[in-house]
Formats: sequence, C-alpha cells, structure tokens
Amino acid sequence: MTPDQTCRVGNTDLRIPVMGLGTCPLGGIYASIGELEAQASFEAAWESGLRFYDTAPWYGTGQAEHRTGRALYDKPRADYSLTSKVGRVLRAPRDRVAYTQSRWADALEFEVDHIFTYDAIMRSYEDSLQRLGLNRIDALYIHDLDTGHFPDPDAFEARFQELEHGGYRALEELKSSGEIKAIGAGINERGLIPRFLDGADLDVFLVASRYTLLEQEIYNKEIVPAGRRGASMVIGGAFNSGVLATGLTGDAKYEYGVVPTDIAFRVKRLWSIASDHGIPLAAAALQFPLAAPEVTSVVFGAVSPEEVRANIAHFKLKIPNGFWSDVRSEGLVLEDAILPDGED
Repeated sequence: MTPDQTCRVGNTDLRIPVMGLGTCPLGGIYASIGELEAQASFEAAWESGLRFYDTAPWYGTGQAEHRTGRALYDKPRADYSLTSKVGRVLRAPRDRVAYTQSRWADALEFEVDHIFTYDAIMRSYEDSLQRLGLNRIDALYIHDLDTGHFPDPDAFEARFQELEHGGYRALEELKSSGEIKAIGAGINERGLIPRFLDGADLDVFLVASRYTLLEQEIYNKEIVPAGRRGASMVIGGAFNSGVLATGLTGDAKYEYGVVPTDIAFRVKRLWSIASDHGIPLAAAALQFPLAAPEVTSVVFGAVSPEEVRANIAHFKLKIPNGFWSDVRSEGLVLEDAILPDGED
C-alpha cells in the first residue's frame, strides 16, 4: 500500500488517500515550531507524495489553518484532499492588552468560543476558508464535543442540544449544497459514536487514539456498527500521543501526558517484539488500523521534515507476518483484533 492510494468515504463520492498529515503539532501543541520549519514539513510531505491534510481552527487558535493554507495555496486543488473542523469560533480578545494564550506554543491571539449552533457552524466554516485562503474544504468534522472538554454533565448536554437543534442542519446544508462532500465527527472518547449517529447520518469519524496497537475496545462496540450504517473511519493518534513512536524515552507521552505503568509495560513488550523482527514499532503502529475494513485513512502528526519522511517510510515498510503473530500470541492485542497481512 502506498500513501497516495485512495479509499471512498462512507457512501459519498469523496475519496481520500490512505495516509494524511495532521497539523495539530504544527499549531504548537508541544513546543513552538518556527514558520520555516513548519513550511519545510509541509513541503516534505508534498514532495514525498502525501496528498491528504487535516487541520482545525483550534490548532494554535488559527495558526495551523494559516500554515496549511500557505503550504497549499499554489498547489492544484484537484490534487489533494483537505479536511477541517467546526465547533469553535475564534474572536479577538475582549482585553487585548491583558490577553495571554497558554494552551498552544504557537498560538495566534484569539479567544475561543466552543459552540455548536447553526450560526456558529456556518461562521466556523466560512472563517476556516478565510484562514486557509482556499475556497474549498472536502469534509468537516464536529470537533471535541466530549466530556474531556465539557466535564460538567449539564454543559455537555447543552452543547449536544445546540448540535441537534441547529448544528447538524448547518452541516447537512453545506453538504447538500455541494460546499463540502462529507460530514463527520472527531472522537476522543469511547461511547460517543452511537450518540452522534442518533442525531445524523454522518459519513466519517476521525477517531483519535482510541483504535491503536494499545487499544482496540472501540472496534466491535462502535466502529463495526457505524460501518454498517455506512460511516468510514479515519484514524488519528496512532502513536497514542507519541509513545508508540518514541518508545519509553524520558519525554515519552501517552494521551499528551505521563505514560502509566501498565501502558509502559505493554509498550516495552511491543518494542521488544518489533526489535526482534528488525522493524521500528512506529511502522507497525501506522499500518495496524488500516487492516480494519471500515478504516479509510491514517493521519499522523509531525513537527519536522525528518519526521514526515520517516513516517512515510514507516508506512511503506514491509512488516513480517511473524511480528503480528507474536503480538497476538503474547496477548498484546485483543483476541479478535484485525491484524494486517504481513510479509512471509
């Protein structure tokens, strides 16, 4: 499989490449990324044949969309796929002098309203076009409507009510009018895919960190039923925030934080098996999700041209069958987990 091979998204006419570049790190999630380094990363992706890019208003509060647009504005629009997200509206700070931004290292100085009404969805979409400097986005995801971002149950339910009483209608209008080709939702937590599908026939889910070599519980309970409803999956966070790529280094991260002891044990075993078979664990982590028939693409993040090129090489690497059989025999994946076809 090569990164430019495409798969159909749900029951739509949209086809996207099986590998894409996610731009969250290029918005400064961990550390500041200089403009030249960011553009060099995009250029490395393009030169290596990557033709799928995912971004969002939240990443760097506009920075990632600006950088994505600057990288793509002079590329033939028919040659790549582009997705972004809705649910956050950026506004100038009420007190511009006192305003500080602490979440993102490369953030632009905007406040964020996390809202899912009809008007907010429409504004979010139009604002994304302006930040990107592009006049077409292929698909939009509902972004971060979960208990991690809305821990208060009443606030969480209120946001879903906004979506159900107007946000879904906005997305469906954008799709039916031809503005976008597919609509979906980003998933950070188990249990939410059915809730979204209760409200609308979404075409695609961007599942972040919940379907990886370290975690497969969501597959039979949510991904398979969603697939029967006609929804595709794009998998983000295949490295679980980095630990499956870096191993247990001093700055290893799991779910954007410290690696728990039980996860560290499993990573150590996976790393050892990969070493025994002469492959980087990152290659197996990137290739694993695409064995599932519901998965159309895997999106990875990178902060340098070297990381971009390394991940593309990992994606193309031939992995021996022995690695997958050892992972299964040692109980490091669920018994019924779908594993890729390896090389003899």
